[in-house]
Amino acid sequence: YDEGGRPLAGATVSLAGSGFWPARSVRSGADGRFYWPQIPAGIYELRASKGRLVAPPVEGLILDAGARRAFGIQLGRGWTLAGRVVDAHSGRAIRDAEVTIATGVLGLHTRRTRSDDGGQFELTGIVGDEHSLYVGADGYVAAGPLRHSETEPPMTVRLERASTIEGRVVDERGWALEGVLIRAFGEGHLRAASPGATDSLGVTSGPVPPISAGGSGALAFVQQVTTSRDGAFVLSSLRPGPYTIAASHDDFAPAESERLQVGPGRTRAGVDIVMRSGAELAGRVVDERGNGLEGIPVELRASTERVPRMSVTASDGSFSFRGVRGGVSVTALPYDLPPARESLDVGDEELVTIELALSRALYTLRGRVVDEGGFGVGGALLTVSAKSPQTPIRRTAKSDADGSFSVPALPEPPFDLSAEHPGFSQAILADIDSMDDVRVVMSAGVTFLGEVLDDWTGDALGSVQVRLDGPAKRDTRTRSDGTFVFRRTPTGTYDISFSHPSYEPQSRRVVLEPPHYVDRPQELAAVRLEPGGTVVGEVLDALSDPVSNAEVTWGDPPRWERATLSDAHGEFRLRGVPAGSVWITARHPVAGEDWTVDPITVRPLETSPGAVVRLPNSIDE
Repeated sequence: YDEGGRPLAGATVSLAGSGFWPARSVRSGADGRFYWPQIPAGIYELRASKGRLVAPPVEGLILDAGARRAFGIQLGRGWTLAGRVVDAHSGRAIRDAEVTIATGVLGLHTRRTRSDDGGQFELTGIVGDEHSLYVGADGYVAAGPLRHSETEPPMTVRLERASTIEGRVVDERGWALEGVLIRAFGEGHLRAASPGATDSLGVTSGPVPPISAGGSGALAFVQQVTTSRDGAFVLSSLRPGPYTIAASHDDFAPAESERLQVGPGRTRAGVDIVMRSGAELAGRVVDERGNGLEGIPVELRASTERVPRMSVTASDGSFSFRGVRGGVSVTALPYDLPPARESLDVGDEELVTIELALSRALYTLRGRVVDEGGFGVGGALLTVSAKSPQTPIRRTAKSDADGSFSVPALPEPPFDLSAEHPGFSQAILADIDSMDDVRVVMSAGVTFLGEVLDDWTGDALGSVQVRLDGPAKRDTRTRSDGTFVFRRTPTGTYDISFSHPSYEPQSRRVVLEPPHYVDRPQELAAVRLEPGGTVVGEVLDALSDPVSNAEVTWGDPPRWERATLSDAHGEFRLRGVPAGSVWITARHPVAGEDWTVDPITVRPLETSPGAVVRLPNSIDE
């Protein structure tokens, strides 16, 4: 139905969920009706729209096998998301950029449009704020997920020019290696999820759509390619910044490039990676009598590999990994027994053998959780971890109403145990040797609170990072009224620190003592932070080209723990710089390190522009 309750023809009705994904659509007929047969059983989300008219989503729609559902949908006027896509460096409009909106918490429904000659785009018929926007264009780094609300003015999406890394992979003799898997790992610059991804989830039918950031935030995809017959590879559409290139092949030990720096719109060529031959690591997983065990997952972790490898034992308990070199740990991970692990160093051998024996001797840890008065604490979550590196296992259990607990299927002691409960501070027991009558005492803890103020104005400071470091580690942020609170904190001596981007950090030492009354908190005297100023400037290399991802800070010696990074244009903004004359220092792994010609004068709560740091080397060296 339309806004007036009249049947609406030509409306698009989209459905997506556990039965199929991404969304499939039908259109309503002249009488406003739509019909959708042969839908797989599952849980779905339904949306309807026509132009600027849109209906709120029907979520959690459960369709059982053989069921028939009928209902009416009335459309109302939605809002329009408008914007412009421009080059982040020049500000020029980017035409034909693909703009995709994924709506809903899971992003089940997507729509696309393209920017016009002026870079303008428009998406009509949007309802609510649970959506994410993805923008991509040839030669640029995709942006997203981006958020925009109905009350905000038209958005401007600035795309950075993409970078490219080219190289070649060879063996120790210099022969080209084909079929090597090449992965680019960006340091602090994850690639935006591509709205055109087509890999299947393997859970429901259909390709993987963009995921809305409405509920859980962004996804990041690691780009990967394989080498051609001549060992060459090309990694394109990369975000400018530092990268490490990793190479892997079944017959060779993994190898990585040195740390690379690539600028906006630039190509870093001539990246050569040499792979050394690796050994075959062959093993068996056996029981206590030496019989092979089939179907046991086996994990290999190597110091030179970023991702662990997995295998499953054959009918005789055997497994193997190829291309192994360096320090590795191999772990058998049975579903119903404690794991078994061995660590070894693999050198130039062609074959290395190993045997992992699983023990069927299992133990049960029993005990009771009580409060300081000796009364049982029910519902405590207990986590038990084995101490032996050969049996790395962790089990969890909850205490019964009287506080008693039992944790089965454990290897031989010793163990570490932690207990958590909403009404108490965490309790930790280390090196438990006994299996019976383990007593876990939980303390009500201390409620610790305070407030943070601006030292100049006396106003409350919100969003100040507050950290406790002592018998327990906790962190929080001050609320809009400047107050903070830590609940159920174990007693003891703590270092407490306060930090805010626009203020000088401060730290104190406090002693949290057992409360005389359960409901009486311990309060810290008001903390007053001194405001700093802001320094704005740019970092250039020896050729006066802008340097992105340079660390920039102030002080003599430089306070690198407070450093910020320069952007794609080499520009930086330092907040919380203390008042006075300060030196601004920048460093970069390729362009080197240097500081401003003269100190910069900083005043509290003011911005000091024009700082320039010229580094001694070229960014392309």
